[in-house]
Amino acid sequence: MVQAEWNGISWEVSPNRVTGISSLSTSRSVSVERNEDKEGEPATQTVAYDLQTLDVEYPVAKSAGEDPRSAYGRWWGLLGVYAPFYLNGRQFLACDMMLKSVSLSDVSLSGDGDILTDTIKLSFEEYAEDASGLKLDKLEGGSIRPGISTQTVTSAVGVGPSNAQKQGKMPTNLGM
Repeated sequence: MVQAEWNGISWEVSPNRVTGISSLSTSRSVSVERNEDKEGEPATQTVAYDLQTLDVEYPVAKSAGEDPRSAYGRWWGLLGVYAPFYLNGRQFLACDMMLKSVSLSDVSLSGDGDILTDTIKLSFEEYAEDASGLKLDKLEGGSIRPGISTQTVTSAVGVGPSNAQKQGKMPTNLGM
């Protein structure tokens, strides 16, 4: 029975192979950047989704039909590759996920140094096609959505001489 699949690699529990996922977590967050009013420009606020992340952890054991060292090496060779992630036969997140990091822990060695068991942790990140890595959408209907909004703010930062006062300014003495 296949639990999950990414880029043709599957996690499954069957009579021939036991490589089931022991831990799966994902996150989604929003970043807000505010720029204050400067020199008559309106203040801006940018709200954008951060890239989604997905972390998968699974044990590998020689006795369960897979070589732990080879499994780790295979993942190492896939860093930077992106593909959809499937869970229970359906695409789990609505985007391609790029393998960002691979780590090895809980290593159990035989007397001659052969890896008998280990735990592999994989970290994926949403693959973004645009240069900034953000997918923007303007604010609509009063709800916070990714995008850029412009608002005018009156504050002491924008206070300065009027145009008439600027024109009446004394010329700068070039001889000083």
